[in-house]
Amino acid sequence: MIIHNFKNIITVGLAALLTQMFSAHAIADEIVEGQFAPDFSIIRMDGEQFNLSDFRGKKAVYLVFWTTWCTYCMKKIPKLQHAATILDDQIEILAIDTSVKDTFAKAQQFQKDRNIKYSLAFDFGKKVTDLYDVWGTPTEFIIDINGRIIHIDGVPENLSEHLSNWNMIDHGMKKQQLIAHNNCNSENNTC
Repeated sequence: MIIHNFKNIITVGLAALLTQMFSAHAIADEIVEGQFAPDFSIIRMDGEQFNLSDFRGKKAVYLVFWTTWCTYCMKKIPKLQHAATILDDQIEILAIDTSVKDTFAKAQQFQKDRNIKYSLAFDFGKKVTDLYDVWGTPTEFIIDINGRIIHIDGVPENLSEHLSNWNMIDHGMKKQQLIAHNNCNSENNTC
């Protein structure tokens, strides 16, 4: 009887400890607005490499995680097509197929059938999908010119009204990044 109770106590304690560890890990990895977007590289479906960091200091980025079978994702296509046509020099658009219940061939056919002009990528192995903690589609991110996540979902319909803010370089932030990168002293501005 005592050994049985002891086993139960150990089992419950171990379960509580594991739950706490995994919960803390999930919270630490949560993607939130205001943080720097995790950098990644992925091959676009046109064969070109996309590096998120290449756009820092150049223009905002609109990421959309999608799948070919997602009806809500299809509703985003006109907005993305319009933005890609009109705002291409002000915002980089990349739609990433999460690869969940999808194939590269289906994604290619999807792009061809709908004459999609914005960049698409297929996330083999869900690496970027997992990096951005994407659980459903569509999931959208606006990343400003400074590399900060401005929106997670809830992206405004009229992108052009917000581009001047999303493409405003934060010189103070740039200075802090340089100081951190060069092990400088921010109090007396020495390196």
